[in-house]
Amino acid sequence: MRFSPSGGLESMSFIVHKFGGSCLKSESDLARIAEIVNNSEERVVVVISAFNGVTNLLLGAIDECESSGDFVGEIRAIHREISLSTAEVVETEEFARLLTRLQSDLKLSQSSHNDIRVEHRILAYGEKLATLVVADYLRRSGATAESISAEEIGIAIIGEGRQRRIDLAATSPGLLNIIQKGVIPVITGWYGSNESGEIAVLERGGSDVTAAAIARILQANNVVLWKDVEGVLAVPPRLGLQGLRIPYLGYSEASELARLGSTVLHPHCIEPVATVGIPIELRPLHGAGNGTVIGPDLHLEQPQVKAIACAYPVRMVTIRSPIHRRASGFTLKVLEILEQHDVEAWFLHALPGSIELIIDDDGFNRPLEDLKRSDFYVEVGEVSAVISVIGSGFANWSDGFKQMMLEQECWKEGLKFINSEGPSLHFLADKNELDGIIEFLSHTFGLIESEIQN
Repeated sequence: MRFSPSGGLESMSFIVHKFGGSCLKSESDLARIAEIVNNSEERVVVVISAFNGVTNLLLGAIDECESSGDFVGEIRAIHREISLSTAEVVETEEFARLLTRLQSDLKLSQSSHNDIRVEHRILAYGEKLATLVVADYLRRSGATAESISAEEIGIAIIGEGRQRRIDLAATSPGLLNIIQKGVIPVITGWYGSNESGEIAVLERGGSDVTAAAIARILQANNVVLWKDVEGVLAVPPRLGLQGLRIPYLGYSEASELARLGSTVLHPHCIEPVATVGIPIELRPLHGAGNGTVIGPDLHLEQPQVKAIACAYPVRMVTIRSPIHRRASGFTLKVLEILEQHDVEAWFLHALPGSIELIIDDDGFNRPLEDLKRSDFYVEVGEVSAVISVIGSGFANWSDGFKQMMLEQECWKEGLKFINSEGPSLHFLADKNELDGIIEFLSHTFGLIESEIQN
C-alpha cells in the first residue's frame, strides 16, 4: 500500500460492495457474501445495512411502549438465527454492549417523546449489530475483516430531513486512516454524525449513499449494490407486468428513475460517483444474472425508452395568491409550508399567477389549512396517476410522444402533459385509465417479457 503525501491513494484498486437488508436474511446469504469478498481481485470495502426487517422493528419499538427487555431479546434472536453456525458472535461482549445501549435508548425514548436524537441513535443499532455478524463470518471464512462503525470513520452528515447528505471532504481523512490498517473494513451504512456530533440517519435505503460516498473518496473502480432482484426492471413489478431487465442506464436516467420511486436505487447515490465516472452495478446476490450497470449518459440521436415509472395515487393542487401577480412571489412560502408538514411535491409548475403541484394523495390534506391561513386560494384535483417514460434522445421527441398518446381515442381527453426535460417525459392520467396506458406503453416500447414461450 502506498499513500501520497497529501493523504490520497496511489496505485490502489478498490471495489465497494454494499449488501442491503434484503440480502441479509439467512446464513446462506452470509456464505454468498463471503464468497464474493474472498473472490474479489481488488481491495474490498464492504458496506452493510441492517438485517432484513430489523429497521422496521426498531421503528415500531420507537412508536410502541413495549418492554425494552423483550424487544432486545427478539433482536438478539434474529441475529442468532441468521448467523447459525457462527452464532457465537451474538454472545460476545461487544454485541451485548450494543444491546444494552439499545435497551437504554429505548427506555429513554419512552420518557422523551419525539426526541429525534434518540430516535436516530436507536435506528442506527441495526447497522451496528449487522456489521459485527458479517465481519465475524468473513473472518471465519479466511478474510481479514474488521467491523467499522460510521463513528470510527467520522462519516459526516450535513443538511436536515430529506436533504441530509454525506460530506465527502469531512469524511475522507477518517476513511483513509481506516484503509491504512490493511484490513477489509465492514462499514455501517445509512448513518453518520451531524455537526453536533449526534448520530443522524439518511433516508431509507441510504446505505446505497454510504457506499457511493466511500467509492468516490477512494476513487474506486466501481461500486456494486447487491440486491435480491435481477437488476433495474423496465416496468415496476407493482404495476402487474413482467418488465425486462435494463442492462445499462445513464446516470441521469438512473437518477430520474430513483427520484420517481424506484425501490432498488436511492436517488442520492448517483451524484457522488457520476461526477468522476465511477460505475454502479446492481446485481442479484443469488443467481448468475449480469444485473444493471449505471454509467455515463449516452447521447443518442433517436429516442430510446428504457423504463416506465408511475406515481399513484396523486392529486394536482393549484395554488393562487390574491396579493402576488407572479408565482415567483409566493413559491418559496408554499414550499416552506409543505416542508413543515413533510410533504414533497412530485412536480412543481409555476405559471404567471399560480403554482401547480402534484402531491401524493395521502399527503395533500396536511398543509391545506396552513396554506389557506396564509391567504392562498387552493384548488385540489381528482385522484390521478403520474406516468413517466425514462430514456435518452428525448430532446426533440416531446411533441411526437404527445401526438402518439393523443391518437389513442380511449383516453386522450384525460391526459395532461407535464413540463418535461432531460431523460424523462411525464403526464397526468385518470386513475381509471392507468392499467390500459401502462400496458400500451409497455408493448409499444418492448419493455416487458414476451407472452409467447418457445
